[in-house]
Order: sequence, then structure tokens, then C-alpha cells
Amino acid sequence: MNIVVVVSGGLTETLQAAPLIAGLATASDDPVLVACPPSAAEVARDLAGVGEVVSASGLADHAGLLRLGRLWFELRRRRLDVAVVCSDSSRVRATVYAAAVPRRVGPRSGLSDPLLSDRVPSESDQNRGLVWLELCRVLADGSVVAAEAQFNPGAAATTMAEQLLLSNGVENGSRLLVAIAPGQGFADGSVVAWSPERYAHLANRLTSRHGAGVILVGDERDRGAAEAMRLDLASQTVDFCGELNLATTAAVIARCDLLVAADTPLLHLAAAVGTASVGLFGPTSGRRRAPAGSEHRVVQAIPAGGPEATLEHIRVDDVLAGIESAL
Repeated sequence: MNIVVVVSGGLTETLQAAPLIAGLATASDDPVLVACPPSAAEVARDLAGVGEVVSASGLADHAGLLRLGRLWFELRRRRLDVAVVCSDSSRVRATVYAAAVPRRVGPRSGLSDPLLSDRVPSESDQNRGLVWLELCRVLADGSVVAAEAQFNPGAAATTMAEQLLLSNGVENGSRLLVAIAPGQGFADGSVVAWSPERYAHLANRLTSRHGAGVILVGDERDRGAAEAMRLDLASQTVDFCGELNLATTAAVIARCDLLVAADTPLLHLAAAVGTASVGLFGPTSGRRRAPAGSEHRVVQAIPAGGPEATLEHIRVDDVLAGIESAL
């Protein structure tokens, strides 16, 4: 059975679909074709169960209809049996329908549902990753498919991460290691971040209460947040913000016991490499967007999921409680 998984959005959404992709590959005994936005293509190639990746700019957030032509062409020219559509976009669903894929499976979302041949229930407050995993159950004739997100950073990135941690004196095998992403965390767009001062106080508390080693991770945009943290840091931290690519960042997170971050792709990258996480959510919904699983905690600003719910409503003690419940 030739299957394509079509994911719209960005890096977060593609990583959130990773359990589904792994489950489909296991159920069908064949690698899966993945169509995703260009920003996620490199990571998608290293997800478990992926055989080939189609980078389609029309799948990015806010992309115009004309950009979906590449997706239509790539789907049309292949002999595909099933398209698993991880998108509520009517334009994406119409493109898959026009590509004449015989079976089109996706979550219910409204007026575009007739474009799908199979649908699963989907509520606005349901975890998106779990809803998408239900699509795998449909194709496996109702059997439960146990699959976890898997991302392999590669031997080179893993070796580099180990060397960096050793050279900075934080990889001794017995100390609690906590990664903190204080800013944008490789997000496609702009992410509302917690204040550097609060991240610094959290790092101080983790060090004093648990003897933790704290590692800062993020992209070039996060250097300013890391610098601002230093004004209030009372303990030594290792700062990798803006210094590592995504694969090496994943390898560093894989060596940590926990990641703390706002609503960024790094939460899902942590899940993909088997590291627990505590996600900070304000205007976005943690119930919908966080990694699924009991090892991943959500600290949600109140009122949940509205523009008035800023991360500044979250206290250091709230996050510390979430961390200690995850350890």
C-alpha cells in the first residue's frame, strides 16, 4: 500500500505527525511518503518510517493557493493508494482530492469533510497528535497501533553533542540535566516567549534544589534572551543558543532529562528523541499543541488559549511544580 502523509503548517506540525508516520510505516511494512512545508523537509527525512519527502511551499502557513500546484503534481504523478491528510485547510484537502488519490483520510473539520473518504472525530481542544494517530487506526482496520515519535539526529550530530557536553563538564551520567529554550526555538514564525528573568530564576531554583545542570538551546534569534538571562543567573549554565544546527540540538536534548520551552518545535523534537518536556502555553492551547504522553507536562496560562492569556501569567513556581511532577 503506497501511502502519503500530507502535513500543513510548519516544523511543529510535521514533528507532531511523527508518531502517525512511524505507526503507518509499521502497519504497512513499507516506508511512507511525506509531503510537508520546506522548513520541515530536512527533519522529516530523518523521522522513523519516512521513505521520501516532498517539499511543497503551498503547505506552509499562509501560503497562497497557486503554491499548491507542486503538491498536486507530485501526488498526481505517483500511484498512491492512500493520502493521510494532517490539515484542516480546505485548500490542502481540495488539492489532495484533485490529485485523484483513491482513499483520503483525515480529521473532521467542517465544510471540506466531503473531500475525504474517511474521517475521524476531532474536537478543537483535542491533542492534535493523538487525533492524527487515530488516522493510523482507521487504516489498520481498527487495531491499536502503538507508535512513538522517533527522530535520529545522526552519528555526526550525536558525537558532536557528546563532545560539547563533556567539554563543558555537564555530561557525568549522574547529574540531572535540564535543557531550557528561552526564545523562539527554531519556530517558523514568531513565538511568544516567557521572560528571560523568569527563566533565569527557574534555572537558579533547579540548581539549588536539585543540583541540576542547565543547558540553553535555541536558534540565532535566541541569543538575546540567553544574554538577558545572565543578568539574573546565580548558577553556571551552558549556552548553545545560536551555535548548533537542529540535528545537534536534538542530540543535546536527547542527553538531557528534561526540556522546558514555550510553544516551539523543540517540545516535539524532545518527544521525538525520548526526552520529557514541560511546555509553557499562553495564547495557544497546550492541550491541542503539546506533545502527547504522560511524560510531557503542560503549564497553561489562564484563561486558556486566548490572546489575553500571556505567558507572564505563569509563575516560576508553576513551572517548577510541573518539572518536579515530570521527574
